[in-house]
Amino acid sequence: MGTNYYVVPNRASIREPVHIGKSSGGWLFSFQEQEDPWWGDPPVVWHTYEQVMAWLWEWTVEKTDYVIMNEYDEIVSYEEFKRLVDEKQRDPRSIANKGNFAYGEKNVNGYRFIEGDFW
Repeated sequence: MGTNYYVVPNRASIREPVHIGKSSGGWLFSFQEQEDPWWGDPPVVWHTYEQVMAWLWEWTVEKTDYVIMNEYDEIVSYEEFKRLVDEKQRDPRSIANKGNFAYGEKNVNGYRFIEGDFW
């Protein structure tokens, strides 16, 4: 069991929430790859941790058009989200989990990325 995180429009919009990924106990954070360059403004395209964080910084901090939310409809600040991911990347138990990249997840510079939908 874990917690899913989304980026959600800050105002009324036809755009649906975009799944960022999932945090589960004892695992590295699992990012969902995004390839959505044609779905309006802004395009959502990320395949690396740096791309995710740059997109979130631009659209949730600089422009405030979007917010980060968890599956319990709680707003999570950029700083809180970054801290959560960074702590998972340093946690010895999460790092040692041999299942981190065993189920089709891509290892992108030590970060877990999954293609397609997952929950």
